[in-house]
Amino acid sequence: MWQARLVCLASIVAICSSFEPRRPTTQTPIANCDASPNCDYDACVLPECKCSGDLPTLEREKRPQIVYLTYDDAFTAIAEKNFYSPIYTNESTRLTNPDGRTIRATHFLTASYTDYVLVNKYWREFGHEVASHSISHRTDLDYWRGINADGWEAEASGMKKMISSMARIPKEDIKGFRAPFLQMGGDEMYTALSKDFLYDCSWTSRDFGYQHLDDGLYPYTMDYASIQDCEIEPCPQCSYENFWVQPMLDLEDNWFDSNPLHPDWGQPCSMLDGCIFIDEQTPEAVTEMLQRNFNKTYEGSRAPFGLYMHAAWFFGEQTWHYDGYYNFLKWVTENYNDVWFVTISEGLDYFQHFSSSTNDDLLDMTDGSSPFDPSKRIEDRKQYACEGLEPCRYMFNHPPDVNQDEERYMHICDKTVEGRSQRCPREYPWLENPCGGNTPC
Repeated sequence: MWQARLVCLASIVAICSSFEPRRPTTQTPIANCDASPNCDYDACVLPECKCSGDLPTLEREKRPQIVYLTYDDAFTAIAEKNFYSPIYTNESTRLTNPDGRTIRATHFLTASYTDYVLVNKYWREFGHEVASHSISHRTDLDYWRGINADGWEAEASGMKKMISSMARIPKEDIKGFRAPFLQMGGDEMYTALSKDFLYDCSWTSRDFGYQHLDDGLYPYTMDYASIQDCEIEPCPQCSYENFWVQPMLDLEDNWFDSNPLHPDWGQPCSMLDGCIFIDEQTPEAVTEMLQRNFNKTYEGSRAPFGLYMHAAWFFGEQTWHYDGYYNFLKWVTENYNDVWFVTISEGLDYFQHFSSSTNDDLLDMTDGSSPFDPSKRIEDRKQYACEGLEPCRYMFNHPPDVNQDEERYMHICDKTVEGRSQRCPREYPWLENPCGGNTPC
């Protein structure tokens, strides 16, 4: 115990300062756009526009509680077998929504080590969402802070092209993006994203999460100024018509007694990977922490509740992470008939086109018209069947990402979205050549 406290002592000053009132920290707009005005509630109407901070008109008790499960980085066979399958595909252990259909997740993908055949399977057979998380996922935060709109387009839209080409998924189905390390890129980033994506899910919030989860911020569009706090600078200030933000609301972890001003508070964490468990590292501790945060949301505004993470949080000897996570999901699905685990695109579809529908209305939509019913999408996706090629092998060397020859394998689909046969790309797909020479791209 005391060792852990000692290791963390150096950060106490920064921790305590994090509880001071937060100030606006968005950067100055780039030269070719003006700062967006305050929202015009008469002009900003659904489905195209939603004011930041606007609440649903439904009474809280009639609102469906949306929960997002997301996973960042590579989609690998080991993660699928050990962690995803028990939740989503195994007939004896999979979990279901109130309509009896299996719960679904959103996967933010990077290029290295992703198994595109498995990506296609989860998207096509099980209705999961696939989104972009950049090609390179460089660890240099200054790179993400500093690249211009062209750089963001190469990373975000380049990964979209790669997913479409290698996993046989139509580009129009790849709608979302999340920045590596949640490092915002200001208006340069949003200039690029707004041209090719429906939404961003990178923007974290402490003021509408953490101790304020009961007053959580709902998704909104960037037509007008955002009221969201900027935890990770720079954040955008300009207007982006019909472009959605799904806020990432901070959770409260189990690092109690870390702040002398509020000893009964845990610390804020945007991703589950960053949530700390000091005293008790057990499945029960994870489940309790998730239940505590969920209850704040469910008993409060019922804004979408997100469990955002990397599958790496499940790996290694720390099986208590996964066990506690699974037990929480099981507890929710067995005890609530108004909580829906859906993809981010499905959640946004609800707010765009079904925001007046109560939870009872959704349960009555048995004809496939519900935004949370994936059956029609899954039926349509059957045409994009994928037989995997023999794994493609490359020797990859691309400074600064890889500074010496490194053996890489890639498992891709045998056909393009258009139905033409394809082979392994001549080159390993990367920033300058996201499809490795395969066409179309």
